[in-house]
Order: sequence, then C-alpha cells, then structure tokens
Amino acid sequence: MTFFCPRCWKEIKAVDKVCPYCSANISEFENKDFEEKLINALRHPERETVRRAVFILGKLKSVKAVQPLLALFKQTDNIFLKIEILKALNEIGVQEAKEFIITVIDSDVGIVKRKAQELIKIGK
Repeated sequence: MTFFCPRCWKEIKAVDKVCPYCSANISEFENKDFEEKLINALRHPERETVRRAVFILGKLKSVKAVQPLLALFKQTDNIFLKIEILKALNEIGVQEAKEFIITVIDSDVGIVKRKAQELIKIGK
C-alpha cells in the first residue's frame, strides 16, 4: 500500500509519523474526522480525488466546506470542477452558497453560467 502526506501529498512510508518533506505531523491528520479529511483532500494534486471530495462534501451538506469550496472555485481553471463545486454548494444550501451561485450567473464561461442559472431556477 502507498501512503501520502496529507499536507504536501508526497509519498511517505507507512511508519512515518512526521513527513520527511514538509515536517507535517502525520498523527495529527489521523485524528481528524471524515469531513475534515475531505476538506483537506480539496488540495490533493490528483483531479479525480478533488472532484470526489467536492461531490461527497455536497452530499454531506458540509457547512464547514463552504469557504474552502468557494476558494477552490476561484482558483481553479477546471470548468468541470467548477460545475461540481456549484452543485455541491447548491446541495449544502446555506445563504452564503446561494449568494455565490447567483454571482456566478455573470460568468464569462457559458457552461458554468448555464449551470448557475439552472441551479438558481431549481432553488426557486
């Protein structure tokens, strides 16, 4: 089995308690709950892992994930990830998430704009 540091995502040994690359305390991450681990996975270098974490956070209606999801939306150029984030924010359903989706209606990217419009219509 391969193990990765939950901070820098470099490969580490199963017995490592401290990451040899970034000095992260590995046992500190082991004590986090599932929701916190999913939020941490939003920084994972593998795209599918990030997309899966976004999807699950939406299904969990994770209010804790709203700010990290908003930040990820703003920093990514991946259109499909942006759409997944919008769907997750819509499922979470808090006011801040709804307000953000409304702002995305002004997006320059057609498919992202249409998804935001669709989600706003469904919410009415």
